[in-house]
Amino acid sequence: MKKVLLYSFLLGSAWSVQAQEVLSLEEAKSQALQHNRLLSIQKEKVRESEYKVTEAKTKNKPQFLASGMYVFNGITKDLAIPAGAFGQVGGTYLPQQPVPLFQSKHNLFLGSVGAYQPISQLGKIRVGVKAAEADVRIAQTQVTKAELEVLQGVEKLYYGVLIAQKQLDEANANVQLTQAKLYDVESALLAGKTDEVYKVGLQADLANQQQKVVQILNQMEDYEADLKVVLGVPDTDSLRLTDVSVAGLAVQPLNTYLEEARQSNPDVKLATQTIEKVEYGIEAARKDKLPNVGVLAGYNYQNVISDLPANNYFLGLNVSWNIYDFGKRRSEENQRLSQKKQAEAYQAHTQEDVAAKISKAYRKVTQSQRLITVAQQAVTLRREEVRMKTNAKEAGLKLEKDLLESKASLAKAEQDLYGAQLAYRLAIAELNTLAGIR
Repeated sequence: MKKVLLYSFLLGSAWSVQAQEVLSLEEAKSQALQHNRLLSIQKEKVRESEYKVTEAKTKNKPQFLASGMYVFNGITKDLAIPAGAFGQVGGTYLPQQPVPLFQSKHNLFLGSVGAYQPISQLGKIRVGVKAAEADVRIAQTQVTKAELEVLQGVEKLYYGVLIAQKQLDEANANVQLTQAKLYDVESALLAGKTDEVYKVGLQADLANQQQKVVQILNQMEDYEADLKVVLGVPDTDSLRLTDVSVAGLAVQPLNTYLEEARQSNPDVKLATQTIEKVEYGIEAARKDKLPNVGVLAGYNYQNVISDLPANNYFLGLNVSWNIYDFGKRRSEENQRLSQKKQAEAYQAHTQEDVAAKISKAYRKVTQSQRLITVAQQAVTLRREEVRMKTNAKEAGLKLEKDLLESKASLAKAEQDLYGAQLAYRLAIAELNTLAGIR
């Protein structure tokens, strides 16, 4: 019997012995936002998109290009028209002397510096900048979505641990009750007033209760391990979570959450921003039909052909136009138009889906409120029952077993009330997440 009591005590205290670091719900949320690795990746994507905006803006600036070449000519041989190559006129050779055409050199230089300023492409470039800025907004919305998901995940795991702790209290109360019953049966056996079968049955019940304690402890360990992952805490560290206030939180009318979600829900915003980006793609595809016009200017240097100027400056226009592309540009524009239709359909689907989820979460709030009311009544009555039996036991009218039965029932009622209260808080948290409220 003593071994059974010791075993139950060790199981019930295992969690409190292991956990050392105290962590509140708000601290857990803050730590998760700071150290969650997936969230840091999403934030880095925002910076990447911002760099793409900077890159897109540089395309409307002039491009300065430079090139050069040096060649060492190992064999030099001048090129000339020999005397008399054109015959004789009146006994005179034409030409009378060799005429040099090309003087070969060992060191040959070619170099050029040029600039190109796009003109007709400026409109398309501006559209590209707007599209890149749309990517930044999309990345920022994805960060917001990730933050809300992290916060919701922290709350679910945090509340899961707290509920499991209450379940552990109930399970330990049942263990104590079964132990008391087993003690009475063993006493009755010694007095020859009962049968051995009752003892075996209670021992089986006690084993089942102890098994439930172990299951709850295992579940708490799993919750804590998952919470450590979200918080970025090493698995070797221990956590002890503080209780949260179970006082009723204010809940807004359903339409308030629905209206807020149309503006702030991350999924709805992403759908709207996707339409905006696709529209920029349509505009860019249409501008692609225009000819490309740009200004050219530059400087060339050469010493290869001495009869040509060594220095040359130029200024002009560069025009290119794909007159006919067998429907390629039209096909690209149609692709963008199809993408817009898809995005608009997805936006409508997302709005309907979010509205349905908000309505479901709101029903959970209402259902939790009803459960809290009933559970509170049960706790009040069970506490009165425990008080009355305590007085009766002190007066010698009730046994310890009778009081333990009421305490076990009270622990069950308190666990039900606590679970309903946390379910209420979790439902409101889910409502805020769906509405995009931090």
